[in-house]
Amino acid sequence: MESINEAVFDIKNDHQKERSDILTLDREQIKSVIPHREPFLLIDKVEIIEREKSAVGYKQVTGFEDFFRGHFPGNPIMPGVLVIESMAQTACVLYLFRPDLRGKFAYFMSIEKTKFRKPVRPGDLLRLNVEVVKARERAGKVRGVAYVDNTIVAESEFMFVLVDREEAEKELKSQQSSFVQVQMNVHPTTIVHPTAVIHPTAKIGPYSVIGPDVIIEENVQVGSYCNIEYATIKQNTRIFDSVCIGTLPQDIKYKGEKTRVIIGENCVIREFVTIHRGTTTKLTSVGNNCYLMAYSHIAHDCRVGNDVTFANGGTLAGHVIVEDGVTIGGLVAVHQYVRIGKYSMLGGGAMVSKDVPPYVMVVGDRAELWGINVIGLRRKGFSKDKIKEIKTVYKKLFRSKLPLSEAIKLVERENNYSEEVKYMLDFIKSSKRGICRTPRRK
Repeated sequence: MESINEAVFDIKNDHQKERSDILTLDREQIKSVIPHREPFLLIDKVEIIEREKSAVGYKQVTGFEDFFRGHFPGNPIMPGVLVIESMAQTACVLYLFRPDLRGKFAYFMSIEKTKFRKPVRPGDLLRLNVEVVKARERAGKVRGVAYVDNTIVAESEFMFVLVDREEAEKELKSQQSSFVQVQMNVHPTTIVHPTAVIHPTAKIGPYSVIGPDVIIEENVQVGSYCNIEYATIKQNTRIFDSVCIGTLPQDIKYKGEKTRVIIGENCVIREFVTIHRGTTTKLTSVGNNCYLMAYSHIAHDCRVGNDVTFANGGTLAGHVIVEDGVTIGGLVAVHQYVRIGKYSMLGGGAMVSKDVPPYVMVVGDRAELWGINVIGLRRKGFSKDKIKEIKTVYKKLFRSKLPLSEAIKLVERENNYSEEVKYMLDFIKSSKRGICRTPRRK
């Protein structure tokens, strides 16, 4: 490509003519002021009209620029954003020409009042007039107008911040180090969506797909063949092979709304577990320190508390609430909108269609009460006296011949029950689906 004819640049506004104090910088001098280089150096010459106040940049659009290969074949047009970038580079030369600012970088902060009037095509000479609107120590605001043949083609205002070279290089090295660490911990066959955020200490196995809007925090481990999208996985959680988290809910009312899943800290999620993102409530959540064994399923809009254990094949329908410390046995199925109280245990194969009070054990189809979860309460640190009190109240509520509402009033009249008993009574009284009951005597 031939060098630009210097005569082409003689086009100036009337107020610029015959000015002996205009400072002119050619392409090589521009490179000594700003860090831009080919193919992204988009100005060929800059005239500083008034130092720290105004300047004019020039760009001869030749048609050989790299961006014309795709923008657009058969109809070459310079992208409007690159016209704005040319203005910005001219402003950077004006700003950074000060000796005390040499070596700094200028980063965009905002772009405002931008208008594109006419397309810029090969053969056009861009004249880029910029003036400083506001100047501060580390930031500035500039107005720019781009002309072709004295006709305005684009105009804009933009703000930028100045950053020390050492600071920028330090940030870059930090980002590169994090990127290298992520690359080491993410298997090369893994597909990662551009919007996913993966902590450098997280590890992801082969053939997994990390989809949109995923946040994976520190020390998370993801196995092979997993599919995670629209989810936050908090620190120290371990996910085994073939797990699906945040995938589409199995709900005919779902119309593609933006919803998600949150998985707490220190969880273990074994093979073939499925956890669907929310629908109407926007969220499906699992608390901290949960253990989900193979083939467990948590449906849309469920809320699972802390320290919950699912045995193999434990299944929650939509909108189920599982409170802290619950143990769900193998092949248990829980009906939608059911609430499972704290520290209860659902025996293997139970079909749970009603709310399960706290501290109890339920088994069977349909699930029935089979006493207090004594072993579970001991493991959770309940004292003998506390367990005895819960047993006594349980018998009054469910083993007496009184209707449940009358039994509740009887317990409440004693007026000396503990917080655990109060919570148990409140749980039962607030139930909307009804409470699991003891087996009928034959």
